[in-house]
Amino acid sequence: MQATQFDQDSEGTAASLEIASRIRSARARAGFTRKQLAAASGASERYLARLEAGTGNPSIEMLMAVADALGLAVADLIPLGGERDREMAHVAQLLRRMPPERIRATLDWLGESPVGLGGKGRRVALIGLRGAGKSSLGQALAERINAPFFEVSKEIERRYGGTIGLLLEINGPSALGRYEAEVLEEICQNNGSAVIAAPGAIVADGKLYEQLRRSAWTVWLQASPEDHMQRVVAQGDLRPMSGNRAAMADLKSILSAREADYARADARLDTSSQDFAQTLDLLEGIVASLPR
Repeated sequence: MQATQFDQDSEGTAASLEIASRIRSARARAGFTRKQLAAASGASERYLARLEAGTGNPSIEMLMAVADALGLAVADLIPLGGERDREMAHVAQLLRRMPPERIRATLDWLGESPVGLGGKGRRVALIGLRGAGKSSLGQALAERINAPFFEVSKEIERRYGGTIGLLLEINGPSALGRYEAEVLEEICQNNGSAVIAAPGAIVADGKLYEQLRRSAWTVWLQASPEDHMQRVVAQGDLRPMSGNRAAMADLKSILSAREADYARADARLDTSSQDFAQTLDLLEGIVASLPR
């Protein structure tokens, strides 16, 4: 059977450009290189390059493969069209723009409220890109408030016997997302109080991010792109220095793509504006002010 494809007339071209924009945005949020997405989806890098430029002729089958590799529903990559979808498209746009408290109020009104705030206990989850300070600040904060510290990625490596890179290469993004959900659920079930360093890409998985936000108070640790890069290199990872200009551009693209999702956290803290001790004091103050 021939793959279903979008026609390349004027309307199809507009649709292809919208699909291209959605794929680029989703890949940036997930932190995938085009090579990684090609390996995970089974598409060639050349074909993905054409899709992301809006010049490809995307089949439904390939969009399903790309969406699955990115942990999305295929509908997230396909633009809504037609009069019958206009109202739903408008509702979806409104929901995306709503702050978290408005969304919770709307869900309450609809009778679809998620787990109550009491479900967060005294658990605090630090989110942000690698180099924001989640590990160092998380460990120091846990000692100050006398709570256990968990780094989700390290817990996954310990449980499943391999580095995150190896697990991703062997089992793929879907399996890694399942490991993250299982580890996070176990941490929260067994600890009423905890400090959790979440994976940087957790916001790219909507379901997993909501699981985290229901289970812990989230604090977004922000940093400048330059600080992110410098801290990663200081940790001994020299890979970002290879083609530094391109690496910095990719980093800024990821930050931009994830900013709206990170901003849904319960609180935020800029870790580039003061030294470590002052940042830790501010973080402790933020945690102390969170509802209990």
